[in-house]
Amino acid sequence: MLTDFNLAEGVIILIVSAITGGILIFAPGSIRLERPDCGWVGWAFNILNLLFFIILIPLCGLLMIGNIYQPYFLCVTLASSNLQVVLGFTGIFFFLSGSLLLLWSRLSLRRSFRLGGVKPGVDDYLTMHGPYRYLRHPMYLSALLVLLGLTLLLSSILMGVMFIVMLILILKLIPVEEIQLDQAYPVAFAEYCRRVSGSLLPKAKR
Repeated sequence: MLTDFNLAEGVIILIVSAITGGILIFAPGSIRLERPDCGWVGWAFNILNLLFFIILIPLCGLLMIGNIYQPYFLCVTLASSNLQVVLGFTGIFFFLSGSLLLLWSRLSLRRSFRLGGVKPGVDDYLTMHGPYRYLRHPMYLSALLVLLGLTLLLSSILMGVMFIVMLILILKLIPVEEIQLDQAYPVAFAEYCRRVSGSLLPKAKR
């Protein structure tokens, strides 16, 4: 049963990673076309992000299909198979939720899409629809959800460490990026922050 479960999860991961990886490589504003303008934090985040989405996620899917992923991702062996199934379903839920949020965010940004730390271009506009109606940085949240999902799905120490590193880089990058947005859209961004106070998680309006 667990082998069939791993096979299904591996196929899902491969399909989703092909879509999200294509977005990061070929979309306008990708690292092929732009460079971060906020020092080592922007570079570290984007390199880790590409490594994760372009290499680690597809590799994870392939190894899960072959059921040989455990030693490569430093997976903890769980005593209960029931617990493994519960964590598996929870992990795939977070993984798919993060992937769908990434796609929704990307479609909402359209040609204003930029990787982390890349300044808005002259033809860009401040996106305030889609998931941006509820929080200011949904794409960062999507990356964290995907990482958290794989951490639970694999019971992986490696993915857990990557989740912590990614969270630290995102928390450092958000203030820098918001300064860039404020400089590009001084009036509109101030009003946007007043309306949407949540950075990574939605906040209830008072």
